Parts: sequence; structure tokens; C-alpha cells
Amino acid sequence: MSEQVISLATVENKVDPNREGSFTATIDYLGGNVSSTIYYTSPYASNGPGAFVAIPEVGVRVLVCRPAAMEDEAHRWYYLGSTFLPIPNDAVGGDKIPDAQLNAMDRVDPTMYASRGVPLKMHFRSPNEAGLTISESYDPKAIEKYTQLTSSVKKKIVLHDSPDVDSIILDSGNNSRIILSSDPKKGTIPARAVQIESAGPQLYKNTGSQTDMFVGSGGRELQLINRATGIEWTPIPCGNVNIQSEWKDVNVFTQSITGRIFIQCVNKKGVQQVIQIETRGTGGNIIIKAGGDITLNALGGNLNIKADAAIKMKTSGRFSLDCASVDIKSTGVINMDGSQIHLANGAVPDPVIVPIIPNYYDIYNPTPKGGIRKP
Repeated sequence: MSEQVISLATVENKVDPNREGSFTATIDYLGGNVSSTIYYTSPYASNGPGAFVAIPEVGVRVLVCRPAAMEDEAHRWYYLGSTFLPIPNDAVGGDKIPDAQLNAMDRVDPTMYASRGVPLKMHFRSPNEAGLTISESYDPKAIEKYTQLTSSVKKKIVLHDSPDVDSIILDSGNNSRIILSSDPKKGTIPARAVQIESAGPQLYKNTGSQTDMFVGSGGRELQLINRATGIEWTPIPCGNVNIQSEWKDVNVFTQSITGRIFIQCVNKKGVQQVIQIETRGTGGNIIIKAGGDITLNALGGNLNIKADAAIKMKTSGRFSLDCASVDIKSTGVINMDGSQIHLANGAVPDPVIVPIIPNYYDIYNPTPKGGIRKP
């Protein structure tokens, strides 16, 4: 039976044509100049795909062992773990060690000891910095507790438990992210919120059912606000809010007992603002109905009515007209019929009164207090 040996070694090659979990290294115990096969070991393995595998990189100083065994297995060397010792090129007596390698842990994370002088972060990362980081850092000024999964190009998922952040963050690394907050004490996100941010387009696509956006009885507003000025995208149209159905109706309802629907241009400094209701197809109709009065009020301008065919007006009550003068022009016959027709006999038309309705004005507020804050 051979004796047990533990030695330092330097990883030389990771090529493993037999896929048996081995690499070659030069072992100090054997003089450090002969390549030997090292068989990888792990804290966890199974007889299936379940495993924890991270073969050390070329040039890393590792610990290997040759267990006490019968002669037919005495030649096998096994991997015990990696060290952060300098590679041979950085050995004492050689060239000056680069500043980036003076402290072994600084190569992994220069902030690992920053909070209290002891390591408060754990890492499992690739040479390109992709991997898992668990931070339990804290000091009197800040708490940095989070679990972060990062790709080699800085895509990341962060479970952040620090009081100031207190959120789950999904970040593309290219100005697109989703934030689910718990109760952050600082920042731009309110408590228990979902915020989606992107520099590019956003698409919500449903191919087999319906899409619902629902504000419960304890909520507030449902808002669609477009602040795009279009300056960067001219001549592409920008700043619009478009609602379109290609096959059925577009419905706007309120089920409130005193419900109101407003269509307004709300900028008081606006010029030549337009609200247009139009049908473009043949035989289209626009119908306005009310259980009470219908009031048309042109403030400071004309009330223009034009029809390419007939204009028909009918009332079961009084038809009253009050104006400075009346001009009637017809290329055909003018017919007037009544039980009595009086000319210049002191007509008294009914006054036009704009109805006074409770809550006549809207309560629109695009930036309510306590709502979503600006990012």
C-alpha cells in the first residue's frame, strides 16, 4: 500500500478528451516539472446530471492528494481545492508583482473586506465575472445585503434586501429593467410597486386570450401618459396615444352612478386645438344621446353646422331663436306654416342657459402625490 501525499501543484492543461473530469498539473512533490493527471473532486455529485463542477483555471495553484491505496490505484492524484497563491511567474525573486495581484481577494472583489475589515461577501464567478454573489455587508453608514446573479456582459438579477433598495431587480445591462419593490426607504420606487423601464420598445403580446389591467377598490388611478416630444425621432410621429381595434368596437364606459367622461385639450396655452369625431366609411353615423339636455357652447367663436344633404330639426316643444339678426337664403321656395304667423310683434325667445352641473370640471392630475415617481 502506498503512502498518502498532499502537495501543491500548478494547473497546466484542462483538455479532457475522455470527459472523465480530469486535468493535468505539475506537482511540487514530484519536482514540479512533470505533467500528471489530476482527477477532479466536488462537494456534490450524483450518478446523473446533478453535480457541482468548476474545474480550476490554467496557472492556478491547487492542492492535490494521492490517497493511501493499493498499488493498482497508487498512481492516481485527486484535486482537493484551489489556492490564491501567486502563480510561478509571480514568485518571490522574480519581477515585481502587479498591483492588481498584491492581495489575493482583491482579484475577486476589492470591496469584500470594505465594510468591517472581514469578508462579508461570497462569490461563485467565472473568469469573465459571470456568476453568483451573496453580500452580507454592513457598517454604521450602509447595509448592502443582496444576492446577485450576473452574466459576463453584465445582465443581472438582484434580490436586494438593503433597506434603501428592498427590491427584486431584473436588469439587461442596456437601460432596460424590471423592478419589484417591497418597502424601499430611498430611490425612485414606492413600496410594493412594479416598474418596467426600457430605452427600446415594449411589447405586451397575447395570442390566445384576453389582457386585463385592473385597479382594485383600494387603488387609485389608471393612467396612460405620453411625454414624448418627438425631437429625437423627427419625422417619425411621436407623442401620440393610440387606441385601435382592427375587428370590433372601441368602448369607453363608466359604471359610476355620477360617472363622467371627458374628452379635452387641457393645455390652457394651446393654439388651434382640435377635437374631431369622424366616420370615414360610406353610410357612417354619429349619434349623440342624452337623458337630459344636450348643450353646444362655442366660447368666443361660431357654431357651424353644414350638411351635404338636408338639415332636419324637430321638437315637440318650443323652437326658440335669439340672435342679433337673421339671414335666410334659399335657391328654392321658403315655406312657413303655423296656426298663426306674427311678424314684428314682440317675440320673446327663451334664454339660452348653460346648465350648472355639480362637479362640472374634471379632476385630471397626471402626477398625483404618492404615485409613480419619475425614474
